[in-house]
Parts: sequence; C-alpha cells; structure tokens
Amino acid sequence: MKIIAISELSIYNDLKKICHTKKISIEKKIALRIEKINIEDKINNTPISLVDNIIFQSKNAVKYSNAIHEDIAKNPKAKIYCIGKYTKLEVKKLFKNKVIHPEKDYSSEELMRLIKREKEENDSYVVIKGEDGRSYIGDNLIKLGKVVDELNVYRREEIAGFINNSDLSDNENNYVLVSSKTALNVFNKCIKDAHKNIILVVPNQRLIEEVKRNLFGDIIIITNNNAAEDYIKKIQEHNG
Repeated sequence: MKIIAISELSIYNDLKKICHTKKISIEKKIALRIEKINIEDKINNTPISLVDNIIFQSKNAVKYSNAIHEDIAKNPKAKIYCIGKYTKLEVKKLFKNKVIHPEKDYSSEELMRLIKREKEENDSYVVIKGEDGRSYIGDNLIKLGKVVDELNVYRREEIAGFINNSDLSDNENNYVLVSSKTALNVFNKCIKDAHKNIILVVPNQRLIEEVKRNLFGDIIIITNNNAAEDYIKKIQEHNG
C-alpha cells in the first residue's frame, strides 16, 4: 500500500517514521499553499487587548496572526479556545492565557458545545481563521447574542497539478489523507477519472457529504485526535 498526504498534518513526521520502520511507502503531495493576509485595522468591534474570548480555528491561525500576538499577550484574562490539541500546543508556546479545546472530538461543533456550557457571561469574541475556513463558530456565537469579530489571517491557494496519475500506485491501494474540503476539491480536479485503488482517509463525515463516492474504492474516517500509530493500524487493517 501507499500513503499520500495532500493536507498538512501535525502527525506527518510521526507517520513517516512508523512507515519507514514498517517499510510502507509514504509521501507528501500538498494541494494548497498558504498566503498571509495583512490584518492591520481589521478588528471592528472590540480591541484584541480587551476582548473576553479568542478562538483560533487552526495552527495556521496561530502562525499567521503574529501581527496581533503582542496585543493578545496584553490580555492574559481572555480565554483562548481552539479546536484541537495541536493548535493548543502552539498557543501555549506564546501565551499564558487559559486554553480550552475539546478532549475527543476536534471539531467546530464540539467546541461550540463547550462554549454553550460556559456559565460566565462573556460576550465578546474574536474568531481567528483562514479566509475560506468555516464560519460555523462565528455564526453560532452571533445566534447566542455575542459580539463577534471574524479575523481572516491567511488564505489557501490551489497548487495546480500538485499530483497526477503517475504519482499513484497501479498495483496497490493508495491511501490519500486529506483534512479539508478545499484540498479534496483540488485533488479531484487533478485526478479526474475514477480510481478503485484510491482510498480517501478523512477526519469526519462532514468533509465527504458532497463527495462522489463512485470515484474512489472506499472512504474511511479516522478522527484527527488519533495518534500516528492508530492511523497506521487502521489503514493496515483496512488494507488487509
């Protein structure tokens, strides 16, 4: 079998080490490039140094928001929320704030459930994200009557021809690891024909809601709170 990561994954290096030990072919073919957005004067409602809550939707949101890191550091009382533990690790390197994230289901939906259970009346939020990232969190905070700013700090651009049929193995299963709909759409543009030996590996059901399943041999869900060892184990079990 062959494993191809088309999205940046926090555990990729760990996956690569395990695959090397097990003599499994693995490579990275990234579908999207990241471009930083100038965010000067983009906060509309509440200054970062005064906001009650800050939400980072991804590791890239942390990385590309460096222009406001000094202001965040001046607000140690603000709660910082993020979707997963890997983003939390990046946040903790920079700030002393309390950081909250879902323990098992790393998703916007689960993060909103956590926020709804908060008893404190904190009304102002800044959601830091990518330009084409989901607005689910911001939209639902507004429905709760919160004051919300969405701050887009980066955009993702397609890498045309990042992969083609020659990158796929003809005589074994190709396990394609993808973590965003945007990356999956770019992949589908590059690999236009149906391939029964392509197995999509996605973190949740939402990502494949509009996918034409007949283009692939199978689709398996491995949630993104799994360790690299679990990924390889589940892929090997599927491969038989």
